[in-house]
Amino acid sequence: MRLHSDRATRVRRLGIVALIAAALFILPACGVKTHPYPESVTLPGKVLDLKGELDSEGNLILTWKAPEENIAGRPLRSLLYFEVRSADYAREDFCSGCPSFFHKVAEVHAQPSLPGLLINPGPYRYQSTLRQGRVYRFQVAGFSERGAVHAEAWSEVTVYAIGSPGELSGFRASLDDRAVRLTFDRVGSDEEVEIERREGKDPFRQLPEVGASVTDLDVQYGHTYFYRGRKVLVRGEGRAPGPWSREISVSVEDTLPPRPVGYLDASLAEGGIVLKWESLGVEDDIKGYHVYRRIGEDGSFVRLGGLVEGTGYLDRDVRPGVDYRYQVTAVDNSPRANESLPSPEARVFSEPEEEPVEKPDLRDLGI
Repeated sequence: MRLHSDRATRVRRLGIVALIAAALFILPACGVKTHPYPESVTLPGKVLDLKGELDSEGNLILTWKAPEENIAGRPLRSLLYFEVRSADYAREDFCSGCPSFFHKVAEVHAQPSLPGLLINPGPYRYQSTLRQGRVYRFQVAGFSERGAVHAEAWSEVTVYAIGSPGELSGFRASLDDRAVRLTFDRVGSDEEVEIERREGKDPFRQLPEVGASVTDLDVQYGHTYFYRGRKVLVRGEGRAPGPWSREISVSVEDTLPPRPVGYLDASLAEGGIVLKWESLGVEDDIKGYHVYRRIGEDGSFVRLGGLVEGTGYLDRDVRPGVDYRYQVTAVDNSPRANESLPSPEARVFSEPEEEPVEKPDLRDLGI
């Protein structure tokens, strides 16, 4: 009996050990899930819109926006801070493919997320003093909440510390028909001009092909545009922009009058003088016409009535025996109501009424 009891006890103990082992095996999988992707592909991707510019005193202003995606192209969910690192060279020693030895210069912490966004897009900013005559390479990358960064997440910009060209002077805007002309004072032989435009609250966008002046044709009537300009100092591969000018606002209006009416006819009719004229096409953007009249050759033209929407008019206010002369102008649909040059003159002479001939009374003649 004792042997049987010992064997039963050992069996029970083995069963308990097996249950504990099974529980330890299952426990890690219950309630704790590992990330479905390796951490390396969930790290932040490249920052956006990295720019390095110099202010009017030649100091660096580095700006960028947070990445929207992780390195695998999925929405980014983890961002703790950005690291800025740099390498610098003498201008004569710099080449784009030369080995670089970057060192960390700053950490910029991510801003608190905004409502409805996992990551605050920024923009983010780093400022530094540069030594004139040197070339700098700056790299920026985002780090996850665990302080990790992907090797392919670094974005880079090259900055030439070659001084500042100063502010663009004489920056002006004038309005042509459906066009804005931008002019400025002459710049140096080693300087270029950049001009940017925005509409409403949209961001500024650079205009192409800036020469001695710029004509912006990509505008619409009734819209207001804002412009700013700056000089850029160019020496070799180095480009150092100056400060932006003050903003200029321009409201684009239709200032071009319609083409004149080419044909006008005037003739006597019952009740007055009838005018008929050429109808301008839809492409002329015509709202209506004005009718003008003068009396005789030396008189001044006076407008008759209001805007005529058709292509005919009856002048009832006429007297017999008067020399009437007419012209017609076209008016467009713009708020300015641009008016065309007058049409050729049409002339009508209203014949005088015949005086009644008094017939003799035959009785007075004894007939």
